[in-house]
Order: sequence, then C-alpha cells, then structure tokens
Amino acid sequence: MNTAALSSIVNSESLPSMPAVAFKVLELCRLDDVNIQDVANTIAKDPALTAKLMRVSNSSIFGMSKKVASIQQAMVVLGLRTVKIMALGFSLVDSLGKGSKIGFDYPRYWRRSLSTAVAARQLAEALGTIRKDEAFVGGLLCDIGMVAAERHPGGIYEQILVQHQLRGGKIQDIEREYLDITHAEISAMMLANWSMPETLCHAVGAHHGDGFEEIVLRTKSVACVLRAASEIAELFCGDVCASECLPVKERVIDITGIAPQILESVLEVLNDNVEEAADLFSLELSEGLDYDALRTGAVMHLANLSMSLERDRMDAESQAQKAKSQVQTLSRLNETLAEEAKTDKLTGIANRRAFDQWLEEAVSVNNAKNGNLGLILIDLDYFKKINDTYGHLAGDEALRLVGRCLKDVVENGSYAARYGGEEFVIAVADTTARNLRGLAEDIRKSIGNIRFKHGRKELSLTASLGAVHVSFGEETVEAREILRRADECLYDAKADGRNRVEITF
Repeated sequence: MNTAALSSIVNSESLPSMPAVAFKVLELCRLDDVNIQDVANTIAKDPALTAKLMRVSNSSIFGMSKKVASIQQAMVVLGLRTVKIMALGFSLVDSLGKGSKIGFDYPRYWRRSLSTAVAARQLAEALGTIRKDEAFVGGLLCDIGMVAAERHPGGIYEQILVQHQLRGGKIQDIEREYLDITHAEISAMMLANWSMPETLCHAVGAHHGDGFEEIVLRTKSVACVLRAASEIAELFCGDVCASECLPVKERVIDITGIAPQILESVLEVLNDNVEEAADLFSLELSEGLDYDALRTGAVMHLANLSMSLERDRMDAESQAQKAKSQVQTLSRLNETLAEEAKTDKLTGIANRRAFDQWLEEAVSVNNAKNGNLGLILIDLDYFKKINDTYGHLAGDEALRLVGRCLKDVVENGSYAARYGGEEFVIAVADTTARNLRGLAEDIRKSIGNIRFKHGRKELSLTASLGAVHVSFGEETVEAREILRRADECLYDAKADGRNRVEITF
C-alpha cells in the first residue's frame, strides 16, 4: 500500500469538510456519559438532516414495525449507535452532493453506491447476522474513496477513469497500477478518520476482496455482506455483463451462505428499493438494469454461446466430444434460465409475462373453436398492513403460501400466475360459469384457511376475487378486455367489503 498517497488523498483540502452537526454528533457519541437528549437536540438544529432521518426511519427500506414520530423516539427505538451511523451517512452524502467535475459520472456513482447499500441491507435482513443500518451505511460509503481520489489535485484519477473506459475490467486494478492503492483502502481510511466503527472500516476496506481472508470474527460477517452486495451492484449497474448473472449469484451464495430462493427475493425488489432510497437522499441516478433484463440477457448469451460452440464442433472434428459436452452443459443452463424467466421465484408459479403469453394463445384457440374461458383475479386483502406491521419477510411468506394454495387447484386446462405484488390470476379453459364461480369460492375459502406464524404472532389472510366467464360462440373478446372485466369485478368485491367473489358472464 502506498501510505504516502493514501494520506495525501484522505487529508486533501479539496475534500468537503464534515458538516458541523455531524461533527458535533460524533463528538457527543465519544463521551462515556453521553446524554441522548443532547444528541437529539444537536440533530434537531439541522432541519434537513432531521427530516431525512425521520423519512428513512419510517420508510419500507428500514422496515420499522411502528411509525417513528420524533428524533427522540427514533433514538429510543433505533438506538444511539444507529442514529449516529445514519446521521453521518446522510451528512456525508449531502456534503459530497452531485459533483461537477468533468470525467466523473456522479449519477452512475450514486447508482452503484445506493445499489450496494440497499443490497447490503436486504442481505443483512435475510441473514440476520449483522445490523441492517450498519450494512446500509457501509454499502453507501464503500466507494467514497473514488470521490476523494477524483477531487485530489493533479488529475491522475481522470487518467484512471479514461483507462477504465478504454480497457474495461476492475477499476481497482487500474487504481493500483496508477496509485498503488485502491478506492476501497481510501474509503476505509476516511471512515476511520470520521470515527466510524472499526468493524465497518475494515469491512469496507475488504469489500472488493483485498485482505478479505485476513478478517476475523464479526468483521467477517460485515465484510461478507458488503462484498456480496458489491458484486450485486456491479451486475445491476452494468459494470459486468448480463452473462455474469449466474456466476454472480453463485458467488453471493458462496460468500454469504444465503438460500438461493431468498437471494432471488432480494434481487427481484432491488431496483424498486434503490429508487426509493434515491428519493430519500434526493439524488439523481443513472439508468440501472432490470432483473428480468439481466436474466433475459443471460439466456441470450448462453444461446449465442451454444450456437458458437456448435459451429466449432462442426469445423473441428477432433474437438467434437469436448464441444458436445459443453453444448449439453449450456443447454441445461439455458433450460434452467428459460424456466426462471417465466416463473415467479417467490411463489413458484408463473409470472405475469408468462401468463400474458398463455392467455393470448388461449383466447386465440377458443375464438377459433367457439370455446369457453374463465378468468379469476385475486387480490389479498390488507396485504400492505402485513408488510408495514410485520416486515417484508412475513409478507413474502404469505405470498409463498398463497402460491402453494393455487398450485393445488390448478389442473389440466387451467393456468395460475402471480400477476404483480399481492395480485394473482387463474385462467380456466372449457369451463362453465357455474363451475367457475365454484372454483373462485373454493380459492377464497382456501386462502381464508391459511395460517402462519411470524414470531409469536399467528397471521391469517383473506382475499377478494373478480371472475369473468366468456363464451366465444356468442362474442369475440380480446385478452385485454377479459382482464378489464375481471378487474372491474375485483373492484366491486373490494368495494362491497372484501373477502368475497364477484363474477360476470
């Protein structure tokens, strides 16, 4: 490590100074007999910081079980350590701002930083091994060393950025070539100077893998989460190509030990949570990649690679057996990804994209033969209350149980899918209106019988259903119109008290 360069960058006068309120909070927190009211009064002197702390405390990202109404209450509920870390995180973001220096893409920087922060927090929540707030702020500040290096006089970091654009690869490799240090090492030193927890400083310094094996005990848990979150952020920000989707997921599972299905849940909602975080911080972000697009890109990459390998097999008979084995392996991966692309990972039933395709084909076939088709839209009642009160893990468990329930009623000629959020849909071919109503009532009762535990609390569900039956011998109806009619019935069911079925013929 080039300690001289590190010291020069970290102590550069071109870096923004820490806001006075954040500095005072740190000073107070160093006292052995710190008074919580004194800290709260200090934070209250900065209305913008106070407002942001209240917003993040009550956001779905933070996942509090009850609303926090004041800084004093936040400090009681969250704890002094959490408020200190979050206050410093917000203050540093405000002090850095959006930036203006040519050559450094601040919207892209914030996209990567928030993606790392949100991914780290979601992984911490799923794993339960480290504090969620510490993971969030650690992820947010992992790459702050880039800003420090970029603002250092001399313009050397502009050369690094140009080389990274030309050569690709890992930017930390180019940083080491030009500076003999990386932005991760700079970030760790800056956090240490700002009196952040030692565990967090060491974990930030190892978030790209350097020195990772030397870290021990609790620091290892934090470092695992930040390293995995950094891998996820690179994928969603386009720093690595979509073909790396499966390898990235495998590395995250290997680093953290997270269950594959839980990881899928994290990735499914990552972009939405990043956008919410950007709103909390009032930051402009560059365009990110959608998880469905990443999976589709991985499928296309494997398909193209499979075709290329097949051509190589035909051109070189001596490599025939090896190429055949590779093609078979890629084919299996292709089938797996193709199945993933049409399956909702949380519930195990079809997703909306697959259902829309199935419905279009079913409408076309039944129009041609004057057949019948029934469609049922299902919306879980008061589902947001479960998420707000018990957290997203409880909500996810509820959705999984409903998916399992719908699997049990799906037979030949019918199709079940998660249509979005807490909304599900079932389409049934060659059915009567009477049978469709009976099926809808059976589904309503089955969902009403669901019971599951969250902590010591037993939770239950109800659902409102809107159903429509179409006889194509009497009218020609498009798929969109069928969905619209079902949605109107669903609206009536919810307006009439919920936990009921409304049907139209």
